Amino acid sequence: MGQYGNGASLEDIACFAGCSEGAIELYTTWCFTAIESLHNDFVCLYTDKEKEEEKCWMDQHLEFKGTWREGWVMYDGTTVVLYAKPALNGDSYFTRKHIGNLPSNLQIVDYSHGLTGSAHDTWAFESTAAAKYPEGAFKGEEFAWVDSAYPLTSQTITVHKKPASLFPHNAAFDYAVANLHWMTIAIILHNIAIEVEGAKQGE
Repeated sequence: MGQYGNGASLEDIACFAGCSEGAIELYTTWCFTAIESLHNDFVCLYTDKEKEEEKCWMDQHLEFKGTWREGWVMYDGTTVVLYAKPALNGDSYFTRKHIGNLPSNLQIVDYSHGLTGSAHDTWAFESTAAAKYPEGAFKGEEFAWVDSAYPLTSQTITVHKKPASLFPHNAAFDYAVANLHWMTIAIILHNIAIEVEGAKQGE
């Protein structure tokens, strides 16, 4: 629409589209409802077969043999960048999201959002499906790759903190893990684009 960040107003869009502001709100609601209906088709935790494909990708690209190959997903926190802090309750504005994506193509399979920008990664992770229902996300020795902001658990493998990160073998491990690494509507569209573009490339 030729606008920068959140500079687009309802009035500007209505003028550009040649319709009323009420129509813009209605069309936006329709679009969001239609896209959101596709959520479970495009954003969901993987099946055992699909997870095995991710593990094979890890074997091929990072040579993580044995137990290390059981890490099939990676999690990290990120913030939605705003042009400026909102005037009302700016310090508490919800800008934080947390995503779990696949190493091979960065497809998003899990997420949480609605936390403040200051929320710690560990807290944000607790709102994901993997944290709430670990039995559905991880079986046997399966785990998620995470950065050093997370605690080390049986289902999360972190990179090393100093001074351990200074040892050559740990540094090599951390480097390999680092190279792996909008909210609901944007996440769905992201995954649709991956699937559609992937299908075209395979033709």
